[in-house]
Amino acid sequence: MSRSSVGLMWILGLMGLVVAVPGGSTAQEVDLEGIGYVIGSPEAPVAVVELGDFGCWACALFHRTTWPIIEREFVQTGRVRWRHVPFLFGLRHGDDGTKAAECAADQGQYWEMHDLLFTRHEEWTKPRNPKDFLHTYAHELGLDAEAFETCYEDDHGKDRTRRATRAADDLDVSGTPTFFINGSLALGALTIEVFRALLEDAERGVTPGR
Repeated sequence: MSRSSVGLMWILGLMGLVVAVPGGSTAQEVDLEGIGYVIGSPEAPVAVVELGDFGCWACALFHRTTWPIIEREFVQTGRVRWRHVPFLFGLRHGDDGTKAAECAADQGQYWEMHDLLFTRHEEWTKPRNPKDFLHTYAHELGLDAEAFETCYEDDHGKDRTRRATRAADDLDVSGTPTFFINGSLALGALTIEVFRALLEDAERGVTPGR
């Protein structure tokens, strides 16, 4: 699937620019079953798929500013079901962050590690080796240290990460974070005002740009 064929809306929130891209492909053509981590009611009228790299500063910005409000207003109230798909986009220490998140997931705390990685993004992505910081986060979350260490060193989540990265490739993801909101594409660290409007449009069945 080429980037020019993606039949979705590109919402470039940082510039306030909306560009329609013609074509016939949709997010639903890529099977995401078992890929990523889901939060929110399965009965929610709006489904959001977020594809991101833990090394991405824009992803961290989104999760420090917009995400907490979205989670409170839309996810916790049953209006939105959110799937976060951590994949490797080649960003600094993105592989280390993903390993830490996957190892936390093995102990049932993916979202807790997800939050720490983004809220403390600058702290662990600046050093040459972020391992000490990541293990400190695991300790703060009360994870089994030995199990986390073994998982991290052996990269137990590598198969999940490969599947997620393959899905991102199939969707022609060209930047992070990338969102699919009921199948329509939104790109970038969108502000709460922009993202709230997109979600409310999706609730009403409105296609962006129409």
